[in-house]
Order: sequence, then structure tokens, then C-alpha cells
Amino acid sequence: MTDREVMLKACDILAEHGALTAVYIIGQLGDVLGDRVAVEDWRWVATAVDAIIDAETFNAN
Repeated sequence: MTDREVMLKACDILAEHGALTAVYIIGQLGDVLGDRVAVEDWRWVATAVDAIIDAETFNAN
């Protein structure tokens, strides 16, 4: 995944799942545990989700 793809995926997930985003990502990780590359991609997406949430929190203040 490119940086852009990761950020777009993170934005899509946040828009669709809101407060339940972590639950969704954990479910996705559980589905791909046998595929190491996919697990790393999802970790990267989870990190991007955290960055977006942090930025939104910072901008709200």
C-alpha cells in the first residue's frame, strides 16, 4: 500500500465505523493473521486512523 492508499483507507474506515473503528480493525487483523503482509498493511492503517483522530482532537481545541 502507498501512503496515500493508507490514508484514504483510514478516512473511509473512520467515516463508516466512527467510534467502533478499533473493533473493525481488530476484526480485519483477525481475518488476515495468516498473511503477514496484510497484517502489516492493517497495522499501518490503524496507525493512520490514530493520527487522524489525534489531528481532529487537536483541531477541535
